[in-house]
Amino acid sequence: MTGLRRTAGAVAVTLASAALGAALVLLAGLAYQLVDGDVTRPMVAWILGLLLAAVLLFGAFGGTLPDDPAGAADGPDGGSGGAPDDGSGTPEGDWYDALVFGLVLLGLVAGGPLGIAGYEALRPERPPAVAPAPPSAPPAPGVR
Repeated sequence: MTGLRRTAGAVAVTLASAALGAALVLLAGLAYQLVDGDVTRPMVAWILGLLLAAVLLFGAFGGTLPDDPAGAADGPDGGSGGAPDDGSGTPEGDWYDALVFGLVLLGLVAGGPLGIAGYEALRPERPPAVAPAPPSAPPAPGVR
């Protein structure tokens, strides 16, 4: 059952990181819009929604962690209650920490393009600053 919990945790942390990455890009876009003078309410709503989703998914990740992490508690005989030692001085479960760190980085990077696409979709359209000049009429025949 621990393997299933770890898989669910890995999926949750990757999705949470992607939502966080997208929210950070949208937040940067919102800051740009504020400086530029255009505030878009949908962008604020999407940022808050993505941050809420990230918090909930990180909470789901926390809920899938094993109840007794490797080496965190002593067993009844005074020894370590964690995973068996493979002779290298580290418990067998330490690879999961490196995997989670890698998945967080992957999620943050993967969320960037999603945030950019969201910013492009939510950005307000501006009319051109200068109206294009109407085309000039062709000269009348015989006039130079």
